[in-house]
Amino acid sequence: MVLHHEVPLDPAVSPTETELRIKGIMEKLDQLIPPRPFTHVSSTTSATPSKATLLSPQDTYGRGDQLDVLLEVRDHLGRRKEYGGGFLRARMSSPALKAGASGKVTDFNNGTYLVSFNLFWEGRVSLSLPLILPSEGVSALWRAGNQGYDRVIFTGQFASGTSQVNTDCALILNSSVELCTWILMTKQEAFYYVRPQHMLCEALIM
Repeated sequence: MVLHHEVPLDPAVSPTETELRIKGIMEKLDQLIPPRPFTHVSSTTSATPSKATLLSPQDTYGRGDQLDVLLEVRDHLGRRKEYGGGFLRARMSSPALKAGASGKVTDFNNGTYLVSFNLFWEGRVSLSLPLILPSEGVSALWRAGNQGYDRVIFTGQFASGTSQVNTDCALILNSSVELCTWILMTKQEAFYYVRPQHMLCEALIM
């Protein structure tokens, strides 16, 4: 990563505004993916005892109809789950026709999911609703991937004319020395770095 401090600065969004926006997004995601602690795998979601029910079944369906499936998920002991958050993948396919489509999954956040399929073609179809990750796994991955930023540090190389210097960079940089900010406008991300000696501290816009 080579950055030139003399890049003209005209940010559309200030570093403070960007940080507040990122914080707001992360807080909303935290609410959507709350902690789901568990003491044993038996209390996590299991596909085996879960139940899928076809709503308003018909002998035949027409092309363009919607097919709805109600999914009630349970844990490994067969107990009904009282919250949602599981990662489900809904697929409809007709191997003979080499046709396939995804279904829409609606999470009611009470252990039930509505899976809707639009019937795009004529012929027999097969439905699959594999459980990719239980809600406990989704929550654990989210926490693991969004904590500990203060322990992730990489080295940035800054150039000015014929001279260059390496310095520490991070999303969260705990340092007692003066810090500078680098805004990646394409992704609206803010990075921080230790100000290299003999260089001006500016918000670098990329």
